[in-house]
Amino acid sequence: MNRRLRVRAIAAALDMVLLALAALALSACAASAPAAETETMNRPVLGDTRTRSRDGMTMVCVPADQFEMGSSDADLAAAMQACAQASGEEQNCQRDRYLDEQPAHPVTLDAFWIDKTEVTNAQFSEFLNDQGNQAEEGISWLEPAAGHREVEYGQIEEIGGVFRPREGYANYPVVEVSWYGASAYCSWVGGRLPTEAEWEYAARGLDATVYPWGDDFDQDAANYSETGFFGGGETRWMPVGSFPEGASWCGALDMAGNVWEWVSDWWSADYYGRSPGENPPGPESGDIRVGRGGSWYDDPWHVRSAFRKGLSPSSYRIHWIGICCALPAPSP
Repeated sequence: MNRRLRVRAIAAALDMVLLALAALALSACAASAPAAETETMNRPVLGDTRTRSRDGMTMVCVPADQFEMGSSDADLAAAMQACAQASGEEQNCQRDRYLDEQPAHPVTLDAFWIDKTEVTNAQFSEFLNDQGNQAEEGISWLEPAAGHREVEYGQIEEIGGVFRPREGYANYPVVEVSWYGASAYCSWVGGRLPTEAEWEYAARGLDATVYPWGDDFDQDAANYSETGFFGGGETRWMPVGSFPEGASWCGALDMAGNVWEWVSDWWSADYYGRSPGENPPGPESGDIRVGRGGSWYDDPWHVRSAFRKGLSPSSYRIHWIGICCALPAPSP
């Protein structure tokens, strides 16, 4: 082979190598691009939902943003006025009882998912059948008849070691559940309890509305004190999702009334004065936990989305409390 032919052969071989390297580079880009596109597509936005595989719960997206947490002076004044008008007893409507909702302060949160409804008796029964009714710190996950006068308010029964909802109550919210039981359930389904800030943001949104549906109370939007039992009916709590008119801005239901919902935080009456501005986790320690949302037992000013209640981790003194779980969402 003469010199010219050898040069051409070498050049052709180099071209083949370059083409092979280019193909590998394109292949690497093709492999990485779908992952990036999938990540972008999987980044949730307002209105998105997902179904949790473990228990079939629908979760709604709560996008990252900043909102005003807590109550302003005007908010509390309006709540006290409503209380006085409804009860006719101003001495029971003292603003000092609600100072733990202040100061109102801006909070920035990452995106997360939250349950669309409260966890049901059917769902919690499956959890108990898988994990058993364990105890933590001497407190059982499910506490039948833990309330006053040893009355059993819940609708889960254990027969032959198997937990099941009583007939007709499968879709009612689980009650008589301790904070430990709520936390364990959320871990079991792959999530966690929402923080107090996350819960309030999911209920109020960027406009920081008084109630999940807006600033004015709507008696058709929640199961509260005048809906059933205290209004002359026989019911206390109702099936989850019974009040679609009460949906919050992100589509979450049952955030006002029906049953209280545990959140992850320790209770502190003055936490708002020292809370961090981004993703506040709650106090580092404490003796009692926090419940949110009010229940069938509560009046309109106690189902406001800013209302807070410090509770024993046991459901002993507030047996009409249930569960709502959360899950972090992909970050931008």
